[in-house]
Parts: sequence; structure tokens; C-alpha cells
Amino acid sequence: MDSVLIARGIQKVYGTKTNLFTVLNEVDLTIHRGEFVGIMGPSGAGKTTLLNILATIDKPTLGSIQINGKDITGLRDEPLSEFRRTNLGFIFQDYNLLDSLTIRENILLPLAFANQAVAMIDSRVTEVATVLGIQSILDKYPYQTSGGQKQRTAAARAIIHNPTLVLADEPTGALDSKSSMDLLNAFNVLNRDFQTTILMVTHDAFAASYCDRVIFIKDGSLFTELVKGDKDRKQFFNQSVTTLSSMGGGNHEFV
Repeated sequence: MDSVLIARGIQKVYGTKTNLFTVLNEVDLTIHRGEFVGIMGPSGAGKTTLLNILATIDKPTLGSIQINGKDITGLRDEPLSEFRRTNLGFIFQDYNLLDSLTIRENILLPLAFANQAVAMIDSRVTEVATVLGIQSILDKYPYQTSGGQKQRTAAARAIIHNPTLVLADEPTGALDSKSSMDLLNAFNVLNRDFQTTILMVTHDAFAASYCDRVIFIKDGSLFTELVKGDKDRKQFFNQSVTTLSSMGGGNHEFV
């Protein structure tokens, strides 16, 4: 299979020589094109640190990262920013929308920065908004929309430029159960119909049940991995809950 992301020997250490704290320890990870992969683990396991490193927001102490065949570990600020803008999409728990812009304008920002033609931008915004079910709110402002609509707007902005990889950090964390289901169903559509490759950090086994594969991290190291295969979502949810319980994870409920 075509590998979108290959990370090898990722280590992250904080502190000084006399007081070192290892957050990630020799993590290896491969994500294939078109996969929807979850990262789970107890609080403090290093999930978000790993995502931030893979997203080029943070740098590893040791290790190498290839995205779309390019080694990004040694890239300096300007080429790294250009690579991030072209190849990556981001969805965070707090939406990161600009209240002074309409939903439409928030979505099209990555294309505007890339100096794309207006006709292409309009067509792409309509296509993505329709898939995510937010075409009716394109002319509203973020403060006029619900949390679920804001998060689907963030998802639209993340995939509008056809990124190689979309990284999502607890995207359902601030949403109610219905909004969470709407967003996760939208992720499935993006993954299935657009072949969008998604890597999602989540604490919630229900969210993880939408993934093709779930990687579990404990104390900064890979603990185990589950592959959905031909299991239905409830079976995969139950398997994830059992694994989390063995790691000291919390309670979860299948909706």
C-alpha cells in the first residue's frame, strides 16, 4: 500500500540533563493513503504530543518523519510552513474559526492563500460544504452557528485544498452526542468518497469505532493496535473499550 506517513524512532524529551522527562519513546508509525486511523490511550500517554510532532507543530528530540515521500524532519521554518500549508489539514477541538469572516470565507482561506482562481474556489467550497451538510449556513458567521456546525466548518477548511493528510485532535471533545455523530459520519464520507487520509487523536472509544484502525499509546510507547476489518462499529467499540480498560482508561458508552 502507498504510505502517506512514515515515522521512525520518534522520541520527545523535555527538561535538562539532571531532570529529563520522556514523553515519547521510540515510536514507529505508518499511515497508508486512504486510511482513517485513531490514536488512543490514557491521559498523559503522549497522544497529543505525537500528533503535534506529526503535524510539524512541534519537533521530535530524535527520529524521522516522511510525509508524502518527503523527509520533513530537517526542514527550516519557511519551507516547513509551505509544506504544512500544501500537504496538511488540521481540525482542533476549539474550531479555530475567525469570527469576523463568514462560514464560506473561513472555509476558503487555504485556497485564497494559495492564490487559486475564484471560480475554482467557489466550486470547491460548494462541493465540500454540501458533503458536510453546511451549505445552508455558508453566509452566516461562526457566532450564528452551533458547535457541530462550527466543527464541520473546520473540517471543510481542513480538506478544501485536498491535503495529503488531515490531523484531528479530539474533534468531538466539545460536541454533544448528535453533533459528534454528524461529524464522524462526515469524516466517513470524506474518507470513503474523497479518499481523505485522516489521523485522529481521541479519548472516546465511540469516536474511534468509526476508524479503520486504532493505535494505542501508553507511557509514551506503542502499546497495541486494533484493526476493524469486517467487524461492525459496535464490535470494534467493545474491543477498543476492553483494550482501554486494560490500560487504565475510563468509561465509555456506545450511542
